[in-house]
Amino acid sequence: MPVIAGRSGRWRGAALGASVGALLVCSLLGAPAAGADADKTGVRAVTTQTAAVVPGQSAWLAVVWTADQTVTDWSTTVTAPAGVTVSYPTTRGGSDTSLYGSATLVGSTRDFTAVKLAVPYTQTQSFSVTLVSTYTGTCGDNGQCKEQGGGNDDKVREHSTSATVTVPVQPAVGPAFTQVTSTVSVAAGSNTYQDIAFTGGQADLADLTVRLGTLPAGLAVGYPGNASESRLARSGSLVGGTTDHVAVRFDTTGLAPGTYPLPLVISYTAAAPQTVSGTVTLVVR
Repeated sequence: MPVIAGRSGRWRGAALGASVGALLVCSLLGAPAAGADADKTGVRAVTTQTAAVVPGQSAWLAVVWTADQTVTDWSTTVTAPAGVTVSYPTTRGGSDTSLYGSATLVGSTRDFTAVKLAVPYTQTQSFSVTLVSTYTGTCGDNGQCKEQGGGNDDKVREHSTSATVTVPVQPAVGPAFTQVTSTVSVAAGSNTYQDIAFTGGQADLADLTVRLGTLPAGLAVGYPGNASESRLARSGSLVGGTTDHVAVRFDTTGLAPGTYPLPLVISYTAAAPQTVSGTVTLVVR
């Protein structure tokens, strides 16, 4: 019995040794693959907070990135809260954004991604957006890129990283828009369209229209498409910070030369529909 017990113990010891050896082999074989596939590029967002926006504004915002090693094939998508619309540069088809310089982020440098956010008028508090960026690197298990030395397998690897960035929201300041055209000059006896330009304030104004109020005797006006009012030439909205115009046809065949202040009725939608008054001076020469 003691002999049998001794032999049994020797078998148990051998089996334990084999198991430990197998675990060590598996560990040693698995470690390089996991290390080689790890993201050692050091890609990270530098920006934690973008420029501020106001309720009702659509604006391009930038997020700056840096990396320890060069990466390529950069692509970023953005997730925003409900009600905030995200759009991307049309140069990439509009489904994502890349870097300003190219799709390559050179190691130890900085570049930025641009994304356009349309903030509704109901968004009065700051909010966060999440950016997910994908890219490729050629770094091996020693964390070096292939052009910087050996010790890696030169395999191109796909990586991704995410960043959460705060978008501050602050109240708008200044007028909703500025009327750029204050005077229109036409020849006596003419019947032509003239432009009246407007520049938006900080926020976007939807459905902006213009019509004239009470006219002096002998003057007739018209609007494109025989409508009852004139709409913006480029779109229905006056985007904040941009300039657009409406067209009005002035028929002065029955009007004597002179200077005539004309009332304008300007309607648009901000947080709610608005109607305000304006004036344009008609000079008949």
